[in-house]
Amino acid sequence: MVTIKLFLLFVTSDIIVQALQCPQSAYGQASAMIASNIVRNQGAAASSSGTGLIELGIFYQAVASAIPLSTNATAAVGLPLDRFSIGTEMMYQYAETGDEALASAISASQDSLAAQPRNDNGGLWYYDNRNNITAYRNLSYTDGMYSYPSFAILNSAANRMQKQLDILSAICDDGTGLWVHGYDALGEHAWANAETGASPSVWGRSLAWYTLGVLNAIETLQSLSSSSSMTLESKIVRSDISLLFINLINAQLVALERGLQINGKYSVWQVVDLPGASINVSKNFVETSASLMTAYSLLRPVRLDIIHNTQLRDRARKAAVGLWENVFETQVNRGGNGTLNLGGTSSIASLSGQSIDAKYYFDRPTVDNSLIGTSAFVLASLELEKLCG
Repeated sequence: MVTIKLFLLFVTSDIIVQALQCPQSAYGQASAMIASNIVRNQGAAASSSGTGLIELGIFYQAVASAIPLSTNATAAVGLPLDRFSIGTEMMYQYAETGDEALASAISASQDSLAAQPRNDNGGLWYYDNRNNITAYRNLSYTDGMYSYPSFAILNSAANRMQKQLDILSAICDDGTGLWVHGYDALGEHAWANAETGASPSVWGRSLAWYTLGVLNAIETLQSLSSSSSMTLESKIVRSDISLLFINLINAQLVALERGLQINGKYSVWQVVDLPGASINVSKNFVETSASLMTAYSLLRPVRLDIIHNTQLRDRARKAAVGLWENVFETQVNRGGNGTLNLGGTSSIASLSGQSIDAKYYFDRPTVDNSLIGTSAFVLASLELEKLCG
């Protein structure tokens, strides 16, 4: 069960004072949401949902803790790349505590990465689903780059991590700097682009996962900068992915500002490049978890001075605050028992089917109090508090 100790990690978080126009409602919301997750008993173990592992990944990033995933490398290979977000947190915990109980699980995660299937271009499969291999083989998702990069860096594989980012960049960039959900290296799915295998739509949460993964990777590399682990090669990788991150942020700010012109609010739409669109009776919608992850990925690099350009920093701050305010005003409410509830988080979206288009994403149902959404709310809210002082 999640303990009060984890809750206190948020309450005692240091505040960094910087001048910023901040919503007064931001203060205390991160702590309130963590307390609400505890009441709901969320985060104690992976849920049965297809997003169970990645839910835990972002949750444990939010509460700076971890749990052992598996000590069986063979079994772990059959799990999505999402498992490496748990592996990363286990490695951080092991470095801090020396707890040998984590060692076998870390070793299994490392061995499972070596055995992860790859496409002919070297790209990692997102999911070696042995119960449905035809639907999932040779599929690479941008989602997987939330969990994989930092784990690879901590295992002295920064150059291999960058190769994965480069492969996805070459295939999934839609031409505007936004990235589609993934690709089919064999082109066997009906949705696959005939030339590249790329999927057709920019799903908001997959883009947000990817962006957050790149940001985490930059921070991981920076944490090694004063140690013997930071080689010249790693420094070059850090420079390259920092440029990649700035390009991602630029493209997303353009999309956010375009959306602002349509509905008067900063919003991350379920299909990012089609704000306000509809197909027959299906309508695009503003998606909560992607909005909050994007807010975090804009606020944190401003605070940590990863974004240097003054104009870009100002645009990022303004958009991030607007994203948080829009979610707070439209999707957050307080339950009868005093807990905070969060709506509007899209359910899982997969490329395993044959009919994947914008309408597919429009039609995904939303869920309340998804651990993905509430954890992203905590992360974004904490960044607001730290920036606002």
